[in-house]
Amino acid sequence: MYPGSFAVAVALRRAADSGLIDSAVLDEPRNVATLFLKTMPRLQDVRKFLASSHSAVELPASFTLGYVESGLWTRFSQDNGEIGIEIHTDGPSEGEAVVLTGEPVVADLLAGRLSVDRALADGIILIDGNKSEKSAIRYALIAAAMGDRISKK
Repeated sequence: MYPGSFAVAVALRRAADSGLIDSAVLDEPRNVATLFLKTMPRLQDVRKFLASSHSAVELPASFTLGYVESGLWTRFSQDNGEIGIEIHTDGPSEGEAVVLTGEPVVADLLAGRLSVDRALADGIILIDGNKSEKSAIRYALIAAAMGDRISKK
């Protein structure tokens, strides 16, 4: 799929086996139409999640998120902090930053059950790009997660 995707897939399986993430999504049979319909709302939630971050304006002009268990690619774009989304792309463009992960990781991040730093440390998220892109994506994810938790208090 992309350099590093095998390592992320292995880390996802390990995280599911240990109970860190829900293994149901990894273990269910793959039907592309059903997968797309189930995944699309969650990816829209990621767009909203990123847009809620005060650091959204620092994100690269675009980056592509790939689900290693399904091979689904989604491009997120940023223009003055406004976040756009293109679901089911052919993969990253040349030189574009990439985030590799799995749908259960994204679900747990959105729900506040998993921290970005824990996911990165466990290898269930891999951010690829230049140093500033990697830092901006990581920071936007953390800021969005923290902002969401603060707003719920």
